[in-house]
Amino acid sequence: MSYRRRRGNTGQQGDDDGGGVKGPSSALTSFLREQGINAEQIRLRYERSQRQQNGEEVPAEIAEELTAVVQQPEDDAGGEILDGDSHGPLNLALDSDEEEIDDDEGGAASAKRRRTSGDFSGVSSNGAAIYCLECDQHFNISVYSKKMEKYGKIGYLCPSCTKIQMRRERLAKKHEIEARKRRKKVAAALLDKKQFKLPSLQDFCINIITQNINEVELLGEIGNHNKMKICRILAKNRSLNNKTVGLFLDNKTTELEFWDCCKIDKNSLDKIAAYCPKLESLTLNMCGQLHNDNLRYFGSKLASLESLSLNGPFLINDDTWQSFFDSNVGKNLKHFHLRNTHRFTNDSLVSLLENCGNNLKSLTLSRLDGLDSKPVYDLLPHFLSALEHLEISSPHHENLIDDDLIINLLAINCETLTSLNLDKCSGLTNRFLADGLRAFGSNVTKLSIADLDQIDDTGMMSLFENWDINGGLTDICLERCFSLGDKSIYTMLSHSSQTLVQLNLNSVKEISKVMFSRLSRNIIFPLLTNLDIGFVRSVDDSVLAILSRICPKLEILEVYGNNRCTEKALVKDSLTVIGRQTDSI
Repeated sequence: MSYRRRRGNTGQQGDDDGGGVKGPSSALTSFLREQGINAEQIRLRYERSQRQQNGEEVPAEIAEELTAVVQQPEDDAGGEILDGDSHGPLNLALDSDEEEIDDDEGGAASAKRRRTSGDFSGVSSNGAAIYCLECDQHFNISVYSKKMEKYGKIGYLCPSCTKIQMRRERLAKKHEIEARKRRKKVAAALLDKKQFKLPSLQDFCINIITQNINEVELLGEIGNHNKMKICRILAKNRSLNNKTVGLFLDNKTTELEFWDCCKIDKNSLDKIAAYCPKLESLTLNMCGQLHNDNLRYFGSKLASLESLSLNGPFLINDDTWQSFFDSNVGKNLKHFHLRNTHRFTNDSLVSLLENCGNNLKSLTLSRLDGLDSKPVYDLLPHFLSALEHLEISSPHHENLIDDDLIINLLAINCETLTSLNLDKCSGLTNRFLADGLRAFGSNVTKLSIADLDQIDDTGMMSLFENWDINGGLTDICLERCFSLGDKSIYTMLSHSSQTLVQLNLNSVKEISKVMFSRLSRNIIFPLLTNLDIGFVRSVDDSVLAILSRICPKLEILEVYGNNRCTEKALVKDSLTVIGRQTDSI
């Protein structure tokens, strides 16, 4: 009888087969024991191999003992192998922290090796060798050997096959990461309403310039068109600042658009007038740092300025607005667009109308909480007589903009007006459609009346039914006009089907699938390129297929909130569908 113990560990009572005392065993020891690999066998083979390498003759007793161990019956009691703290190959002798102690009978314990089962192909049938699952090469198993399941078997790979497998796994992981990045780029392109494609050489150059924009003085002349593309990229990345703004300022510039001025301070804004004296059109978006002194400086230096568009200039007070409109530059304005400020007051509007009202061709007044006087708004028809574009949106109170005001404006500007935006003027009713737009909107091609909750089917049908004086609209926005239904929408689309380029029916939730079926049988939209039908619950995959067929030039289709739209919809390859819940990043 023999037993083994590990130094420093208290032995435990053995099993029924041996009755010896055993130390704690590791997972590797347990695995080798299950496969029938034992320390006695390894020791004998190692001693024989060493003698053979040294040219010595193997003693007969060692050969007989090894043969006896290999051919030992499976029901004999087996010894244990304990791996201790060593992580080296298992073809070595026992660990240095293990020792063998023979019992009184003096017999050396030899462990059994179980025959290889059909599920484990890593061990040969004679129990003396490990073979690679992939290449069937004999090798010595170690803690670095890779275990895997293949060909319906479980086994280990030799060192060479292990390296190949690890390389394959790294490549697979790399490809997965690249695929994930590509999906993110595709999703980003969708949000920008574009298709993801390989950038041109020019785009590569522009991106490199954008990344090295801090070296702006080294760029030299790159052309005004490319400058505007770079400017838009910088604005999108929030990188337009006091230093980068210098790239876009020179004495030949006549048109300037800065879509994000958050990081441009007062001194840099003054450079616009100092470096660009020939400027004719200026657009400053998110210009919260635009100061009174800046606007006064513009009024004294930009003698050729005809178009001014400002969004968010909340530091400009009423006195400065009036002094600007009184200047020669203010009187020369033909296009004035102002959004998001509470300091543009009733007196400011009166000053604008008195100084340049007769010259104005386009006017935008949006989200101006300082304009709160109905009599001041009623002055608009008395000064504006040659408008091509008019936007009055999101007034401070809904009663400031009524049907009579809009009808008077349409009547006076009917010969020139082509674009009308009355978003969120919720005081308007069907009357302005029937008595105003139908009678005086012969030249109107763009109409936006979002959030007009008092507009219903009756008013829309009275406008579009047999509206012969108007040849058709190119751009229509009816977003969140909740009272509209199938009849009015079908009548409107029938009237403008041959001219429509952009259409927004977002949240017009009363539209049913029947209306799309009628469109499928009767109408084709040859020019429609952008369509928003988000939150129209009747839209599903079949509706997408219909729209893809009857709108041959459709490029962007937005379906946010329509959970029955999936990637299974049969649409043409050139159509970009945005907002499906099944689309993943």
